[in-house]
Amino acid sequence: MLYYTPVSHSTATSQRVHIRSKKDETLLLEYSWDLLKSPSTENPWQSIDIVFRHVTSSGVVKVPSNFDGLYILHQSDDNAPVEISAKSFVSPKAFEFFLQCLRATTASSPRVAKLIVPLQKGYIVRPDIIPLRLRDSQYVETAVSFAEPFETYDGCAISVSDTTDLAALFSAATAGLLLYHESQPVSDPSLEALSLVVESDLEKRLSFPWILHELAERRTLVLVDANSGHPEDGLGLYHAAKVLGIKLVVLENAGHWLEGPEYAHWREAFIPTPLTNPPKEDVIDHIVNSVKAYGKPVDGIVTFADSFWPYIAQAAPQVGLQTASQEALRIATNKYLTSVFAGHEAYRASSLDEALDIAKKTAIPYPLIIKPCDGWSSEGVSRVDDIDALTAAVNSIDTSRHGTEFVIEKYCDGPEVDVNLVLLDGEVLFFEVCDDLPKSADVNGPTVGSLHNFHELNSVYPSSLPSKEIDILRNSFLEILLKLGLTNGIMHLEGRIESSTVEYRTENGIIDLYPRDTQPTQDPTAWLIEINPRPLGMTGCQIIESTYGIDYWGLALLLAVGDKARTRALSQPFKHGPQYTCIMVFIPADYPVSAQGIFDSEDICADLIARRPDLAKQISRCACLVKRGQKVAHPSSGKHTFLAYFNVYSRTGRKEALELARQIREETMRVVVIQKWLQKSSSLGS
Repeated sequence: MLYYTPVSHSTATSQRVHIRSKKDETLLLEYSWDLLKSPSTENPWQSIDIVFRHVTSSGVVKVPSNFDGLYILHQSDDNAPVEISAKSFVSPKAFEFFLQCLRATTASSPRVAKLIVPLQKGYIVRPDIIPLRLRDSQYVETAVSFAEPFETYDGCAISVSDTTDLAALFSAATAGLLLYHESQPVSDPSLEALSLVVESDLEKRLSFPWILHELAERRTLVLVDANSGHPEDGLGLYHAAKVLGIKLVVLENAGHWLEGPEYAHWREAFIPTPLTNPPKEDVIDHIVNSVKAYGKPVDGIVTFADSFWPYIAQAAPQVGLQTASQEALRIATNKYLTSVFAGHEAYRASSLDEALDIAKKTAIPYPLIIKPCDGWSSEGVSRVDDIDALTAAVNSIDTSRHGTEFVIEKYCDGPEVDVNLVLLDGEVLFFEVCDDLPKSADVNGPTVGSLHNFHELNSVYPSSLPSKEIDILRNSFLEILLKLGLTNGIMHLEGRIESSTVEYRTENGIIDLYPRDTQPTQDPTAWLIEINPRPLGMTGCQIIESTYGIDYWGLALLLAVGDKARTRALSQPFKHGPQYTCIMVFIPADYPVSAQGIFDSEDICADLIARRPDLAKQISRCACLVKRGQKVAHPSSGKHTFLAYFNVYSRTGRKEALELARQIREETMRVVVIQKWLQKSSSLGS
């Protein structure tokens, strides 16, 4: 329960902030500040709410971003003015947040800053934990952490009665929140009501041990394959390592962008290491030699490129490290071996003749699925309805990317899902399921341009499968992982529910799950498609972070170095489950075969946000993944490319989220069509 207890307000003694010119002492801006009544809670933190009000200005309307030639005085009626600066606030980030609060304060809009002071003694689990857990809060405009990795706190509350030392308040806090406020007119009761609502929201988001007692050790982790071809591909992995205080020793081919001095702050060391994908047998020696060349102790080894895992498992013991067994990782990263281990009737082939012979001699009913044993991004995956389609499917596999071996097994037409588990010593610390809506190649899939493949279109979090079927997925997939000996890590599995009690139907232009008109005669069972011993690909981890408050990249790194205390703490989701329904809307590349495939548009995400602010406010994150003038492979080539993605959310529910996703896809594709692709008769310049 939250309630307010009166405190002595500082309004009796006027607290002022003056911004003056160093040149002639001219008063440029003046603000006042006072404290709201403090919310009394049993939470392990103290909230200090400061109200900033704009008093007057002289030609300057807000605090300049460049502070040269200016200084700040803090002044009260009964004390001499004191100059304050970044040094006064201990943390430069706290001082910058203070300036941000002043910039946001106008004559018509006082602003509330909520400072968070830990009331437990210990170190912070990760310095950016409060901004991370407050992403997309409807009450907080900005959340800023003042902490550094492993920063410690004494757990003492701050006495705010008659407080006149503004810098001391900021210096005691670990983070600051700038609250939204739109009601007019503004009054102390309305600001107090806002603060109370925010405090209730914080209870849901911070109800886990984010201050730990026993100080963690700084650890070093070897990363095989840099996991990013370009810094614009995303730095979530490297950011997580930095804030968690984990040193990364990167093993990657010479010339990779991470080798450059301008990116040295993202890693402890870069060891040029010959790597190919698919890997060659000598990669084991290269890994061992590179780790030995580093010459310092390391605490773990990890990769996020599945094909390297069996080789890393062989190399690890030679440098005194542990991983799951080579056999477990070999099965988990080979789709044929995975299917057989899961009990499917599956066949492996390396040529069209072998595939035709298997189809002739076996009784697997159509439709079938053909997929590379070493595949990714759903490339080379085809649904085969007859013998003619089998030939086309085999010929569509890009063997230069995925090798010659492929799997033949039955097609399961049940609802498809992504299942993610956080495992520590075989215990499930966190588990969630999302619905992968039908792809264009599914039996009940939508018509999307010229696409007829298993390229992702919409992933909906959380799943709306019946709870019984969610439990079946959890229990079945966990059993498979434990039988394999995969007991630690982030496990990203893809699967379906066979004989599900629900099915996809299109109503009013929107595909969603509905109860079957005729219930199946068999009980629902889990159908495993693939195992990935890593977080989900691309920028998919972002949607988990905002929906549940869980950062998979950070957890994967902590698990790899054996940091169990922080793994347990950071695996706890929001108190009452996901904060909203969120859909990752994928915009796949598709264009007429008459075009060159040269992208001829600007940032299609920025364009949509500018044109449709009503949709923009429902987008958590988005990114345009291609640039003007970039050559994009046609989907018929077997290579799947995304033009962009949008994480769109609704606090109302799934129905609204699906409608928003539909509008975003239509609006985006309309712009792509209008701005078009360069035709083959055009020059490449644009």
